[in-house]
This record gives sequence, structure tokens and C-alpha cells, in this order.
Amino acid sequence: MSNHWSHEVSERDRHDVEPGVFAGGSAQEIADAVLAAAAADGPPETTEQRAMAKLTFYENRAGRNLSDERRAVLDDAKAIVRDRT
Repeated sequence: MSNHWSHEVSERDRHDVEPGVFAGGSAQEIADAVLAAAAADGPPETTEQRAMAKLTFYENRAGRNLSDERRAVLDDAKAIVRDRT
């Protein structure tokens, strides 16, 4: 068992987002990727909630290292996910 909460969350998350999509993808690509990963994780009723959790998890893990430009892209991706509800 790891002492890092992020490792435990990552281990529990069965369907992760493709590598690199957060670092270089557009808002639409990120939203599509997290929605697809979230859809594979459980019932359709909670897909958007799981997708938002994946976005927030990444944003929190990046912390201060996340540039203003990438933070804006993630905020746009969150808006796209919210609009799908």
C-alpha cells in the first residue's frame, strides 16, 4: 500500500485517460477522453460526475506546475463536460 493518496486513486481508477491528452490536447479532445474513460467506469447516470472528477484530479496533481494556458484549456474542457449533462 502506498503512502500517496494520488497513487491509490490511480490504482482504483480502472480506465485512465490516454497519456499526453492533458498535456497537449485541446479542450474538446480532453473532454472527449475523460468522458470516454468515465463511461467505461460505471453506470451512464454518473459519467459526467466521474469525468469532472478526472479533470479535477489532474488539475490538483499538476498544481503550481500547470501553466495559465493549460489551466484555461482544462476550464474549457470542464465547461464542455458540464454542457453534456
